[in-house]
Amino acid sequence: MSIMYGVELDPPPGALPGLISQLVKKTSELVNAIDRDGKLVIVADKDEADSLVDYYTSKNAMGERYTLTLLSQQSKPTPFLTDYGFTSQNNRDYLYENMVTPFSISKGDDEQIEMALLQIEEHLIATDKNIMFVDMMQKELMEGIARAYQIELSFSNY
Repeated sequence: MSIMYGVELDPPPGALPGLISQLVKKTSELVNAIDRDGKLVIVADKDEADSLVDYYTSKNAMGERYTLTLLSQQSKPTPFLTDYGFTSQNNRDYLYENMVTPFSISKGDDEQIEMALLQIEEHLIATDKNIMFVDMMQKELMEGIARAYQIELSFSNY
């Protein structure tokens, strides 16, 4: 699980194929793209993302910029993944960081943890090792479940 950056290449309507080829070529010269998803170029370095934003903006081809969480190959996404992220062309799972809340269970009786997990699982977007991801708007719900089962959750940015 790591933080990545996605920069969307969005050429202006009616852009000629030559301009698009130039944009794609220059992208590979500017950054080390580790992955792609359609028009989204994914890089591991914030400075590289900044370079792409500057370049695409100068060519009137800037779409959106995203901070992404790259899930590990051992992660377990749920069907909700596509509402909060995507699977890239390299078959890697990403979550939009501003849409999810990561947390783990830090304390509690095993039986209480097991019972709490039954309720938590209904809301999970993905799990990655011991980190669980839910919609950021469900943080209070997770805290309520934790109180009800007398367990402790640790919310973090990984």
